[in-house]
Amino acid sequence: MDVQNIPLDRIIIPDNYILTLHRRNTCEAIRVSGIMMPVVVRKEGDRYVLIDGYERIQCAKEFAWKEVPALITDDPRTDVLRLALNYVRGRVCGVDVLLYVWQMVQQYDVSVLAKILGREYDTIRRYKAAAEHFLMLGFSKEEIQELHRQCISLRRILKCIDEPDKKSFLNCLTYKPLNKKVSPELIKMAAEMEKNPEVRAAVDVVEALGKDKIMSCVEIWDLAKKTICTRLEQYKHKLLPEDLRLLESLCQ
Repeated sequence: MDVQNIPLDRIIIPDNYILTLHRRNTCEAIRVSGIMMPVVVRKEGDRYVLIDGYERIQCAKEFAWKEVPALITDDPRTDVLRLALNYVRGRVCGVDVLLYVWQMVQQYDVSVLAKILGREYDTIRRYKAAAEHFLMLGFSKEEIQELHRQCISLRRILKCIDEPDKKSFLNCLTYKPLNKKVSPELIKMAAEMEKNPEVRAAVDVVEALGKDKIMSCVEIWDLAKKTICTRLEQYKHKLLPEDLRLLESLCQ
């Protein structure tokens, strides 16, 4: 696909577009460099339906640009493409992930969606179940828009999703532990951890199994480690050298 400049006033934003927070630093970066990464659109008649690039479109309007660079695709699966583009960048608000995963599992198999988003099959199944419960809580369109405006993280929503009613769910979302101060250092540390695929995978495991099961596994592992290490000397002559080295390093 070649990059083309297309008229800004001919780009339409569909009603089901996954919105992301409009961040000022994006506009500032474009203002300073004069360079904008192309938006992604699909041509429909004389109009272009936006697939990816809402924030860049807002910046272009702020700058009073007449045209923006764009990649034009004819792929009909715009819902999948839009979610995948924003999801892998970590730009989608939690409520949007749930609602769009729910919509797409009506059309695509969970295993297919898991591959598209690069997540485990059980993770997408959990998103689907969470979406079903979320819809059962009976939020109005205005309330969902407010949740989107707050852009609460998916992790936070999943933590509260088992609440039995809408009021308790919202109370859970807005709960803030006392005596916790958020410093720039903690924010930076959290951002770095979010980028770490191993940390994200570990979080997925905890979310999928639950804290209680994880703690039980830790207790079992501690017991098994203690048993192995106290009896290692007895079985040393029965182990392969590489197995022995591995267990010795474990018991240090």
